[in-house]
Amino acid sequence: MKRWLEICGLLMIYCAGYAQQLPCPALPPTLRTWDALYRSYKSYRNCDDGLIGENYSESVARILVDHWNTLSRLAFLARENPEFRRFVLKHVDASLDGDDIKKIRTKATTQCPKGLRVLCDDLRKQADTALKEYATPR
Repeated sequence: MKRWLEICGLLMIYCAGYAQQLPCPALPPTLRTWDALYRSYKSYRNCDDGLIGENYSESVARILVDHWNTLSRLAFLARENPEFRRFVLKHVDASLDGDDIKKIRTKATTQCPKGLRVLCDDLRKQADTALKEYATPR
């Protein structure tokens, strides 16, 4: 009986985690805040490929390029959920406009808020990698 209860408990945990992920949307809107991106990540992280993945990349770029002053919010969410940090970094990629990648690299190098040097260094490295991939003929 004890083993049966353990199995039921594990199934409930598994199902609860699965239930939080929603079916993939046709194409989510471009998200403009870290909180909106985080909510979408929590609900749709299983959909992160193809056009949806590119849309996530565009969202990350728009927030970093247009709202750099909110980087501390990203840092907070990333400390709470390291997987989200990896998700954001992954989306600084070669699918972005080359000028946006350059802007992200420049901001990470020259406009890093106090206390966020590690995050800025990781963003700069990711931008460097994306630029190398961007420059490679496809």
